[in-house]
Amino acid sequence: MSARVLVVLDFSGTLSLGAVRFAQDEVLREALVQSGLWEAGVDSLETFWRGVVDPTWEVASTSRCGYGPALYERARALAEARGLQPEERDLQARAEAFVARYLAHSTIDPAWGPLLRELAAWPGVTTVIATDHYAEATAHILEQLAAMGVAAAPALEGSARVLVANSADLGALKADQAFWERLRPVLAEEPLGRIVLVDDFGANEGLLDSYGDRSQVERRVSATLDVLGGVFGVPVEVFCFWLADRQAESEAYEALVREVAGFVRRMLAG
Repeated sequence: MSARVLVVLDFSGTLSLGAVRFAQDEVLREALVQSGLWEAGVDSLETFWRGVVDPTWEVASTSRCGYGPALYERARALAEARGLQPEERDLQARAEAFVARYLAHSTIDPAWGPLLRELAAWPGVTTVIATDHYAEATAHILEQLAAMGVAAAPALEGSARVLVANSADLGALKADQAFWERLRPVLAEEPLGRIVLVDDFGANEGLLDSYGDRSQVERRVSATLDVLGGVFGVPVEVFCFWLADRQAESEAYEALVREVAGFVRRMLAG
């Protein structure tokens, strides 16, 4: 391998299936109840998605705002619209408790450990965990990696073989050219030979909601390949991390991770 290879791994739905499992109705409802947000007025899943997430996602996923503060502000606005006056610190604590439960679900599956450690030690390889996420996710993912024995750093610091590129830090979503343009000075310090991309493109979230409509997923695949190829000017090899069988979810997931490991090794050896 003469030129550097960039390996790009998606987080939610790929490295972490738990992050999308959190959106299952029964799991999400329990988190809202246990955190106290349900009692505070976020008392339906429709209210959570339409009244909290949708109005805040664009800003919160492309700024340092954070999930906790965004959740608090929307919960406060919803409560006041009902004539309620929640105590500020209490509502902040409830929002933080909810975010803590969400992050506790958003773990990197242990099945990825061997490949991640191998990539971190492979000369001539830079690995980027690219994610559209809230600001809290950067430190969380770094902690997850450290627990697996993988040294990593925020992408803009560029000081490790494994980097975490979070849309909240970069100010753009990863399907946007701006996301990769901001990373290019870090990732292309040495000439790149190819990019290896592993992503579910939202397909695994489709096990839970309409975001994973296959036509939308396929459009994301095409758009992402165009953006990466255009910014870096090198071939992009892609592995679509698509789960097909929910009835054997754990087994199917681990088998797919093993397929990814074989695919990545072939691309690095080629």
